[in-house]
Amino acid sequence: MGTSAGPEAPTPEATVSAHTTYSPAGPQPSLSASVTAPEKHFRTDASCYWAVTGTVTNTGNAPARNVVIRFMLVDDESGMIRATESIFAPRFQAGETKIFTVDPLPGDCGREYHAEIAVTHDIP
Repeated sequence: MGTSAGPEAPTPEATVSAHTTYSPAGPQPSLSASVTAPEKHFRTDASCYWAVTGTVTNTGNAPARNVVIRFMLVDDESGMIRATESIFAPRFQAGETKIFTVDPLPGDCGREYHAEIAVTHDIP
């Protein structure tokens, strides 16, 4: 009579190395941003829109290229983005501060909103 074989030892699988992104050595841009509370405005047809102002500063020691500043009007109750507006700046010098105002950001008159800002740029 034979004995039943026990469980087989697992076969080792090849481990895939993690993808790593390296930034070049040397000076780098570093963008910081802040945004104001949205200001509600009424149109003559009784609809509403919001205006938002954002400040972006390159606190790094190198220029930033292809900067995209994205303003978002976010519904306070649902957390959903109601409207967006993007601004493109081809070059942002080190130490430079720029102020941007976007309007109209459409929204419902009876809703409460807050503004958010996101900034991206190319690696130099």
